[in-house]
Amino acid sequence: MQRNIMRTLTAAALSTVGLIGIGTATAGATTATPAVATAAPDDSAASAEVGINAAKFYFFKDDSRHGGYAYVTGSDRDLRNNRWRSGPHKGRTIDNGTSSVNNTTSHFVVLSDHPGSCVGPHYYSNAHSSDNDLSNNGFDNKASCVTFR
Repeated sequence: MQRNIMRTLTAAALSTVGLIGIGTATAGATTATPAVATAAPDDSAASAEVGINAAKFYFFKDDSRHGGYAYVTGSDRDLRNNRWRSGPHKGRTIDNGTSSVNNTTSHFVVLSDHPGSCVGPHYYSNAHSSDNDLSNNGFDNKASCVTFR
């Protein structure tokens, strides 16, 4: 009988310690957001992020990662339903409006000109890279489809 009581008390104590440990581990946790969300009014973005949300492909409205941003975490064959998250164009579609990008994923990412079919001119982004001006690649304001490889 004493053994059963000790087992029950030990299990209860371990459960309590486990719950307290979990509670303190998550109590101060917040979702990581891009540097753009807390950046200066010009919506510039820092290149470094931490946490699980770092694996994103960012689109920026203007050159040098300014003017508002949007992101995807995987392939999206139709960018017409994606919206700018900040900047003067917040809420408008990002389709055919990207001027610079930041790839924080471990994937090779391909931007294409035509939604759905993803055919036509392409832009290639290496993993963990950025491009502050898509016009020098002939792809300024042309992204309508994004595929991760």
